[in-house]
Amino acid sequence: MKAKYIAENGITIALTLIVLYAASILPVSTLTILTIASCLIPISIIRTSIKNTILVYVASSILSLFLIPTNIAVYYISFFGIYGIVKYFSEKLRNIPLELFFKLIAFNASLLVIYFIFTNLLVDFNIDYPLYMIWIAGQIVLLVYDYALTIIISFYLKRIHNNI
Repeated sequence: MKAKYIAENGITIALTLIVLYAASILPVSTLTILTIASCLIPISIIRTSIKNTILVYVASSILSLFLIPTNIAVYYISFFGIYGIVKYFSEKLRNIPLELFFKLIAFNASLLVIYFIFTNLLVDFNIDYPLYMIWIAGQIVLLVYDYALTIIISFYLKRIHNNI
């Protein structure tokens, strides 16, 4: 591994932890800040490699368990951190229906993990709406999120990547 990549990975991990910590203290939507944190994974893939990015994800996930409130760490570990890696591998297929299928499978698996953790391991978890409504809304939100992440990645490639 190049020293440049090690330094960039360290900076990406630090930025991820700062953004995740901000999610716990800022009076802004937690999901918005988690979305910002999830943008760092695709940027890491672009700047270094997929192997280095997996290390960034693992390191930031482990550190988030110790430094960030549990609920935010669980969201990051189960979906927002890993989604950039899932997106990378599914989009390498170059088959849009298959890409969407794998993205939806990964999203639904992470939704099950989050639901299991919050209902069985953490206390005071109440859902005000029927689960099927939350599930349907989640599928739509994932598609919007994926499109927004694609736009952010394109913006980064066009405007920022070559200037750094």
